[in-house]
Amino acid sequence: MSTNLEPSAFRKERVFPQRRQKTENAIPLSLLDATTVNFALTNALWLFEKVDLGAGEGTSDFCLRDHLQQSLSATLDAYPQWCGHLKIVGTIDGKVEEAAKHFSPHARRFGRVYAHYGTEDDPGVEFISCRSPATLGMLYPESRTAKQPIWDRQGVSLKAFIPQTKIASPSSSPKSPGQDGLLEPLLAIQLTELACGGFVVAAKITHPLADITSLVQLIKDWSIVSSARLAGSPEPGLNPVFDPALVDSHAAGDIDADQPDNNLVEQTRELPLHRYDWWASSEGAPWPLETPSVFLENSTGESSLPPAGKAMPWSEWDVKQHVSHYTIHLTHDQIEHLWKQSSGTSDRSSPSSSPPSPRTSRHDAVLAHIWSCITRARNFQHDTDPVYCDLAYGLRPVLKLGESFLGSPIIMVSTELSGAVVSASSAPDAEGGVAMALAPLARGIRKTLDRMSRTEAVAAHLHTVAYEKSPQRIWQAFLGRRHILVTTWARAGLYDVDFGLGSRVVYADGIIPELDGDVLIKEAPPSWQADSVPDTAAGRSWTRHGVDVSINICDDDMARLIRDPLLLPEILDGEGV
Repeated sequence: MSTNLEPSAFRKERVFPQRRQKTENAIPLSLLDATTVNFALTNALWLFEKVDLGAGEGTSDFCLRDHLQQSLSATLDAYPQWCGHLKIVGTIDGKVEEAAKHFSPHARRFGRVYAHYGTEDDPGVEFISCRSPATLGMLYPESRTAKQPIWDRQGVSLKAFIPQTKIASPSSSPKSPGQDGLLEPLLAIQLTELACGGFVVAAKITHPLADITSLVQLIKDWSIVSSARLAGSPEPGLNPVFDPALVDSHAAGDIDADQPDNNLVEQTRELPLHRYDWWASSEGAPWPLETPSVFLENSTGESSLPPAGKAMPWSEWDVKQHVSHYTIHLTHDQIEHLWKQSSGTSDRSSPSSSPPSPRTSRHDAVLAHIWSCITRARNFQHDTDPVYCDLAYGLRPVLKLGESFLGSPIIMVSTELSGAVVSASSAPDAEGGVAMALAPLARGIRKTLDRMSRTEAVAAHLHTVAYEKSPQRIWQAFLGRRHILVTTWARAGLYDVDFGLGSRVVYADGIIPELDGDVLIKEAPPSWQADSVPDTAAGRSWTRHGVDVSINICDDDMARLIRDPLLLPEILDGEGV
C-alpha cells in the first residue's frame, strides 16, 4: 500500500470501563493461557461500508469516533481485566507479591501469569482515532474472491491499520511509564475513517488474555452496545466468562502436590504434540532464549536442568529468507469437492446423493489440500522424511467451556507424515488428469484431532504443563521448510459484527507474522455466492461463502505454489451443490 494512504493518528486516548473497579483483583490465568506468553499478538481488523444513519434527528452532527469510544467504555464494564496489568511469577520458591499470595500452589510457580486490575495505575485500553485518504476500493476489491482467487498481499497490506501501540508483555515490558507518561496497555484499538466514508476497526491484544474467539467476543459485544445506544434501547447485559480456573480444574491428578504423577507425564509423551525446548542449546539459533537465571547454579552460572524436549531444528528454517504472502480463495463448491474427495470417494463415479465420510470435516479437507499443495511446492515429492502440520486447536468444546469463555484455551497439535505422502495427496495422474487422494491425509489430520479431543488426554497434558519448569519453555510447533503452523478462525463469526450504523462488514482479516510456513484459515466475506448456495445445513455452514487461506512461504516455494494447477480445484459440470 502506498505510504500516502497510510492512516495518520489525530487522537490517542486511554479508555476505561464506564464503571471503574473499586476493588483490586488478582486472578491467575490458566495453565494453557500461560503457555502463550511468547505467542504473537492476537489481532484482527474489519473494513466497513459508509455509515448510513438515515435522516433522523441528531444524525447531522453524529461523531463516529465519540460514539464508538463511549460504546467501548460501556463494553469494558464486562472486560475490566483487559484494562489492567498482566504479570508473571519470576520466583521458584513460591514467594510472590502480596496480591498473589492467595493463589493455589500451582499458580505460584515460575512462569505462571495473572491478571492484576482495579489498581490506581491500570493502563486502560488505548483507543486511537485516525484518518486515511484511502477508500474501501483501494484497500479491498469486492470482486476479489471471483476475480483474484490467488491474491498477492504484498501490494495491498492492511498492517498499517493495526494499532502501532506497543502491547505490554509480562516477561519483557518495562513496568515504568513511557515518554507519554503512560504504562503499556494490554489491548489497543484503532478506528480509521476513510475518504469514502467507510471505516476500519482494528484491535490487538496480548495472547494469554485472548485468542481470536475472545477478541471477536469483545468486538461483537461492543457492536451490541453501539446498536442499543443508537436505537435508544437500555444497555444490554453482556456475559463474557472470565474464569481461568475452569481450565485448570480439568487437570488430572493433584497439580498442587510437590511432584508430578509420572504416569500422567508418560501419557502426555504419547500424544501428538511437539516438545521443542526453548532453553536447550541449538546450533544456528537466531533468537535463543536462555535459561532463566533463577535456574542457574550460583557457583558456575550453568544450568543443571536436564533437557525437557528436543532442541529446535534451526537448520530447517532460514529466517533470513524473504517470504511471500498470498491469500487463496476456495469457493463453496470447491470445498464441497475437496470434502467428498477426503472421504475417498470420487465425485466422478459416485452418485451425488452419496454423503461424504462423517469422519472428516470440511476443515480437515481444506487443511489437507493446502498442506499437500505447500509440501509439493517445497519439492518434497520424493522425500521420505517427515513433514508436519502444526495446528492451533481450540479446546472450548472438549472442556465444555462455551464460546463466551475468555482466554486462550488452545494447544498446538501435530500431524506427521512423509513429504512424499503429503505431496502425493493431490497430484497429476499418469494420463494428465487429476488424481485426488486426500482421504489418507484428511483422515490423518482427523485421527490427530480425535486423539486430542479425549478429555483424559487433555487432563494429562494439563497435569504435565503444571509441572514444567516454565509453561513457556516448551514450543509445540515450529516453522521452516518441514512445518506449516496453522491458525484457524473457522466459525469465529468474523462477519457477525454490526455496530448499528447501517454499514456492513466488507472484509475482515487477521495479521499473522510473515514467517515461512505461517498459515491462517478463515471464513471468506459474503458475496454474490450467497445467492447460489441453497439454505440448507451445508449452506449455512462457515464455508457458505467459501474460505480464505492466508499463506506465508519463501519466495521460490510460493512461485511454485501459485503455478500449481491443483491449487484451485477444477469443478466439472454437475459437481458442487
